[in-house]
Amino acid sequence: MAFRKSLTAFALALGMGVLAACDTAEERAEKHYQSGLEYLEAGDVDRALVEFRNVFKLNGRHREARLAYAEAELDRGRVREAFAQYLRLFEQFPEDHDTKAALARLAAQSGDWPTALRYARLALIAAPDDQEMQAIRLVAEYGEATEDSNVGQQIAAAKGVRALVEKMPDNLLLKRVIIDDHIRAQRFDAALEAIDAAIALAPDDRSLHAQRLSIYAALGDDAAVEAGLRDMVARFPDSPEMSQALARWYLSRKEFDKAETHLRSRIDVAAPDQDTILELVRFLAEFRGPEAAVAELDRVIAAGDGNPVYRAARAGFTFDLGQRDQAIADMQDILKTATPSADTRRTKIGLARMLAATGNAVGARALVEEVLEEDAGDGEALKLKASWLIGEDEVGEAIAILRRAHGDNPDDAGVLTLMAMAYERDGNRDLLRESLSRAVVASNRAPEESLRYAQLLAAENKLLPAESVLIDALRLSPGNQMLLEPLGQLYLRVQDWPRAEAVADELERVGESQTTAAAQSLRAAIFAGQEKTDQAIGYLQGLVDTGRGGLDVKIAILRAHLANGQNGKALAYSESLLANDPNSLELRFVDASVRELAGQTEQAEIAYRDLIAEDPALLPAWMALTRLVLSDRTRVAEAEALIDEALVALPDAGELKWAKASFLEQTGDIDGSIAIYEELYKANSANPIIANNLASLLSTHRSDPDSLARAEVIARRLRGSTLAPYQDTYGWIAYLRGNYGEALKELEPAAEGLNTDPVVQYHLGMTYLALERKEDALVRFRKALDLAGPDDSRPDIVAARQEVARLEAEGVNIAN
Repeated sequence: MAFRKSLTAFALALGMGVLAACDTAEERAEKHYQSGLEYLEAGDVDRALVEFRNVFKLNGRHREARLAYAEAELDRGRVREAFAQYLRLFEQFPEDHDTKAALARLAAQSGDWPTALRYARLALIAAPDDQEMQAIRLVAEYGEATEDSNVGQQIAAAKGVRALVEKMPDNLLLKRVIIDDHIRAQRFDAALEAIDAAIALAPDDRSLHAQRLSIYAALGDDAAVEAGLRDMVARFPDSPEMSQALARWYLSRKEFDKAETHLRSRIDVAAPDQDTILELVRFLAEFRGPEAAVAELDRVIAAGDGNPVYRAARAGFTFDLGQRDQAIADMQDILKTATPSADTRRTKIGLARMLAATGNAVGARALVEEVLEEDAGDGEALKLKASWLIGEDEVGEAIAILRRAHGDNPDDAGVLTLMAMAYERDGNRDLLRESLSRAVVASNRAPEESLRYAQLLAAENKLLPAESVLIDALRLSPGNQMLLEPLGQLYLRVQDWPRAEAVADELERVGESQTTAAAQSLRAAIFAGQEKTDQAIGYLQGLVDTGRGGLDVKIAILRAHLANGQNGKALAYSESLLANDPNSLELRFVDASVRELAGQTEQAEIAYRDLIAEDPALLPAWMALTRLVLSDRTRVAEAEALIDEALVALPDAGELKWAKASFLEQTGDIDGSIAIYEELYKANSANPIIANNLASLLSTHRSDPDSLARAEVIARRLRGSTLAPYQDTYGWIAYLRGNYGEALKELEPAAEGLNTDPVVQYHLGMTYLALERKEDALVRFRKALDLAGPDDSRPDIVAARQEVARLEAEGVNIAN
């Protein structure tokens, strides 16, 4: 009977399998979809998404599952993932109005104006009366106009926004445009009224509160600024950057006692929070001295708080004071007896940073992995690991880690800054820009985050937005040199002399030696920009005569004389400086430099050699002497020998290694040159020039797949650059990888920017050839040969000759 029972069970199982097989893929997909909805109802989003992904495996066009997936991702703040799902819906159902509207909405919320404009316009084709899409279209047009400094389009879009807001008084996007338009026109009272109305709709919108503070600052209402900052500290108690912003404002006004009182007031005596205590300690270290910080930590430790974080912080000060071995030993001692906890993990991260700073990367990484084994979501460990991965070009993994960290703490400016670094390394400039912008908001317009974003905007020639970012930050950190100097440079760039002068005034008002020097330099640059050389020299000499100008000012006078062709005056002035202090190595080097620039190269060379003989560690003298010798092309071998000699005295000098790599490349030792660039890249993979040179050598002189793949990884950050050498490097790699359209986009501007470089012309010619544009290719090949001359035997030039011969044999003609 046992046998018969087993047989019966087998038959039943087989029958059930046959019945299951009768379910269609669509029916099984539907079951997964319904299961996903049940999980969503129960609040189990992760399992719901797994079920929806199972739906897509069986039925990739299941609209409702795709929509539910997108909405679930959006509900938990994963905007990019939600956008990707809506985009897939649009590809599958291009006529669906709700999908186009969702894409426009998400792009507008992210500040991606071109994308928002595209989908809003598509949505309005089928539904021209959709007011939300009308609003997004106008807001996107205003955003694009602002980024492009198109004042006419800006005014037109703002006018449309004002008309539409009458019909949509609760639309926050429209209100933001009205606020921005008022601020740009300096209608501050109207802007405050508009902000108050917007805050009534979104009371917890941090950017609106920050804008209101910025206006108070512009109006000079310090009491309102202080009250507003205090309100934000109370309103957002879980956001330490609010407290930091208030402390930063006090410090900018040199109200150190108020800053300390504020920081102490945040400490709950009954249940002290370590973050608030450490914030106070950091303040004390910077503005009261390290002894005050250590004394505060000793007081906390003596009070019976056995928290290892305070002992670790004390070790951190020991480390910063130069007692590195002792500090590391103290940290290791703390961890010997510490039980696993959040505080222990924090201490391990502190020790990891110390080990990394002292070159023990293996030990540092081991500690970070220990922390992540205990808590896979530890934010500081994730940031540290991501920073290392970015440095090693493991960008994909770094981004995945940072997205996890961002999901847990979306207002962490450090995470957003690292994401920007990762996107920059990956060549994704749109996400780079978005991440930097969000970091500014998350940090409450902190100076460092604001400066990074402004520098990117200025590099992209978006000067008005860059100015706005700097000014907004300065209103909360008045007198900050980190922000004032680039603002002054921006005004120099657009030749707005009155505003540049106003920045110089502000720098001078700060009254510190560094800001005074910066003001002097800016004023000299203003004169130079206006081609008022004599006035510039008179101004600078006046500083020297009154004892307000140091060596930097004297060097500026020399530069002004040389720029104005007054070599004799420059030499006389240099000689007078040296006569007052003949033993100064610095002044002797300045005098030698002036002689070289004035054409007295023999005297300059003697002076450089005397300096090196006296101090072989004087790197500027080695570099200047090498450049001078190299200016005579008959002395190339001598210049290379000088670099070798300098490397004996300064074996770790990156500039010398760089120069050596260039010599090796020129003499055909490509492997030797690559080896040096690999060493330099390992030491500083963030340097774009080193990255460019290494990627160029790998792609140009090595043909194996591994070298090309590595070149592509290194060169990704160059994608979309406006610098011709970077365009050529990335474009040629794109060509070698078979991405001819992308190569063309980079190489055409590169060939214009480097129109005397025959190799760049050859690269563009090969790209034209791959795209079957033979006439254009022939033009470029012939130009390359004209530039190179008949005796050039470089492989690329030889190949260009062969291509010209082949194309001419085919009968390819260039139309007149």
